[in-house]
Amino acid sequence: MSDIPILGSFWTLAPGTAPTGPDFSSVDIKTRIEAAAKVGFKGLGFWHTDMAHFMQTTSLSEVRKMLDDNGIEFVEVEWLNEWFRTDERRVESDKWRALLLDAAEQLGARHIKIADLANHDVSVEEMTPAFAQLCADAAEHGTNIVFEMLPKQFSSLPSLDLVLKLIKDAGAPNGGLILDNLHVERIGNGYAEIAEKISLDEVVLAVEINDGFYGTPLKFEDTVINRRLLPGDGEFDIEGFLHAIWDTGYDGPIGVETINEYMRYWTLETLAEVSFAKTSEVINAARASWQGK
Repeated sequence: MSDIPILGSFWTLAPGTAPTGPDFSSVDIKTRIEAAAKVGFKGLGFWHTDMAHFMQTTSLSEVRKMLDDNGIEFVEVEWLNEWFRTDERRVESDKWRALLLDAAEQLGARHIKIADLANHDVSVEEMTPAFAQLCADAAEHGTNIVFEMLPKQFSSLPSLDLVLKLIKDAGAPNGGLILDNLHVERIGNGYAEIAEKISLDEVVLAVEINDGFYGTPLKFEDTVINRRLLPGDGEFDIEGFLHAIWDTGYDGPIGVETINEYMRYWTLETLAEVSFAKTSEVINAARASWQGK
């Protein structure tokens, strides 16, 4: 078992779900929590629409007790988009914003994950005040906001420099970013930039890994929503990525986020067992070869 806490993302441990739908699991949340804890996960991710679904029959306070009873120490809640809009799209976003903030507080979440998916018309300067306000709201609920860096096909901030500018200009101590090695690979940021440019004194950091191939499919989005592989099953240099992460001084949980068109039909037990075993093996090997302290 890994001595580094591993967080199973929503998509990794929610059989039958997909970003294109359905986006809530038919497996009840208690069963998912118990399956994750049984194999060794110390963290768990929650998706906004899935939470809205299970909250019809299960309260957040009951879920918090399930997490505590099963030794789940780290929680992330997601996903918030359109938080920077000033038109009618903000109305829907604000509904999910309220749910995520409440869930983060009640579940003791480490962070709320956000992004600017499908945004190509709002600049970093325009987004900064909205990001600062979102961080202020999150602070009142005792949690952090982490912006997920995405490739240019999806985002107006497709580089580490742009995302760090957003965070630093907002000036919120609970603002930060989440680095997914898949997106780092697609963007082309070198690993050396991570340790060189990220200071944990200035930004909150969250991390998740998966694997894949350097070649991209005809439909770029497939690389994100259908073709992710478990750590160790592809070509990505996960070891180099993790070394760069640890060189920043980061010692928090490592998430695994695998969204795969075949794996989504696996049983929950298989998803939990195989994803934890493979992720743990890759993390432990990377840690053993890391030259840091």
